[in-house]
Amino acid sequence: MNLNVPPELEAKLRLLAGQTGRPAAELALKLLADSVEHDAWFRQEVETGRASARDGRVLDHRDVVNKFETLFRS
Repeated sequence: MNLNVPPELEAKLRLLAGQTGRPAAELALKLLADSVEHDAWFRQEVETGRASARDGRVLDHRDVVNKFETLFRS
């Protein structure tokens, strides 16, 4: 697969590569792999939440607010 990277993005990638001491192509591949992995995880989490909602396993807004207030009060 060949990708056409816009010049602005390539410049940012080369800058980051220089800062991290890694080759730009290696860094780009790692960033792409991480992004694809994160997207798959996120989609699964959304589906888990949707399934919970369909099954009626939801929290009332006030319960969520109370949990956060308790959490941040500690």
